[in-house]
Amino acid sequence: MLRRHFLATPLAAPLAALKSPARALTQGPKHHFFGYYGISPWNQSLKKLVCLESDFQDHLPRPEEAAGVVVVDTVTGKAERVAETRAWNFQQGAMLHWNPLKPETEILFNERDGDRIVSAAYDLSRGDRRVLPRAINGVSHNGRHAVCLTYGRLTRLRPVVGYVGAVDPNPNADHPDNDGVFLMDLETGKSKLVVSIRQIYERLVPKHPELKTRAMWFNHTVFNKNDTRFFFLARCWEPLPDGGKRLESAMFTSDLDGRDVREVVPFGKGVSHFEWRNDREIMATFRVDGKVRHVLFTDGQTDYRVIGDGFLSGDGHCSFARDENWLVTDQNVPLTVEKRLFMYQLSTQKGRELARFPMFEPRFLGGDLRCDLHPRWRADLRQICVDAFDSRDRTRQVHVVETGLH
Repeated sequence: MLRRHFLATPLAAPLAALKSPARALTQGPKHHFFGYYGISPWNQSLKKLVCLESDFQDHLPRPEEAAGVVVVDTVTGKAERVAETRAWNFQQGAMLHWNPLKPETEILFNERDGDRIVSAAYDLSRGDRRVLPRAINGVSHNGRHAVCLTYGRLTRLRPVVGYVGAVDPNPNADHPDNDGVFLMDLETGKSKLVVSIRQIYERLVPKHPELKTRAMWFNHTVFNKNDTRFFFLARCWEPLPDGGKRLESAMFTSDLDGRDVREVVPFGKGVSHFEWRNDREIMATFRVDGKVRHVLFTDGQTDYRVIGDGFLSGDGHCSFARDENWLVTDQNVPLTVEKRLFMYQLSTQKGRELARFPMFEPRFLGGDLRCDLHPRWRADLRQICVDAFDSRDRTRQVHVVETGLH
C-alpha cells in the first residue's frame, strides 16, 4: 500500500531576493548546451565548464554532423572548441562528464567509430583522446566504471535519446537476452552485461501480460553516491485508444554484479525523472493518486513520501545539491510556452521559483528538439546551470542561475 507523507507547504521560502539571477554564459550565433541533468558541467576547480556547440537546432543531427566539445571559462565566458563528436542529440547531448579521476583535465563523451557508438576520453593537457568500446550512459563517482546502454536500440525505439544512424543489434527481438545494462571498466574498456532486458521482462510479464507484444528498452542509468548500486528505467510504449501512445516505465536498482535487482517503482505508475539523494534514498517523479508528484523513498522499500505537495506540481528534472537538503527541479508551462526553475529545501519544507525561460516555439517545449532546462548544481551550491534560449537572438545557450546560497 502506498504511504503518503506530505513534507511541504505551498509557502515560498524566505530566501534573499535576486535582481537578475539568470544569465547566459555562452553566446551565439552558434548554439551551446550541455545536455542531461544531475551531471556537473563544471570541472573540480569550477574555473571551466564543458558543453556542446552546434550550427543548427532545427533537426536531429545526422551521423556526419558533428558537434563541438567546448570548454568555457566561467568568469570571462571565453569558449574554446577542443574536440568534436558525432554521437549526440539535443536531449542528452553526448553524455559529457568530467572524468572523476582527472577532474581538471579529462572529458568523457560518446562518439562514433565507423558504424559503432563508442565513447572517448579527451585529455585537455595533452590534446589527445583514447577510445572506449561502449557508449557511456552513467559514470561512477570514483571514476572506475560506466554503465552503458545500446544506443542503436534507443535510436530505434525512442529517437530523442538516440543517435541517428545507430543500429539496433536486435531489431526483431522485443525482449533480447543479450542486451540491457552493461558495466564497463573505464581504464581497460572491458565490459559485461549486468542486467538483461529479457531478465526484467520475465520478472514483469506475470503481472503485465500486455508486455508480450511490446518492445522493451532500458534508459537513464545513474550510480548512487558510493557507487555500490545504480538505477535504470525499463520502458515501453503503451498504445492508446485514440491511436496515440504513452511512455510507460518501471524503475529498478541493481548492485554492480546484477545479483540484487529490485523493482523500486512498479510498472504502470509513469515513473519519469529521478535522482539519488544519497546511498539509499531516491527521488523520482511518478503518479500518486492520479497526479504526477515528486516522491522520496528508500531503495528497496515502499516508504514513498510526497515532497513539496502544493508547491512542486507535476513532473520535473529533479536534482539534489551535495548537502542532500536543497533540491532543484523544473516545470513546463504550455500556455505561455516557457519553462520554470524551482528550488526546494527539505529541512524547512519550503521553496521558491528561481527563474522563467521562454521557449518561444512549442517544438522547443516538447518533442525531439525540445530544450529542457535540465538543471545541474555547482558543487558550492552558488549556481545552477541550465540550457535555455538567449532572448536576444533566440539561440540555445548555457545559462547560470544564482541561487542566493552562500
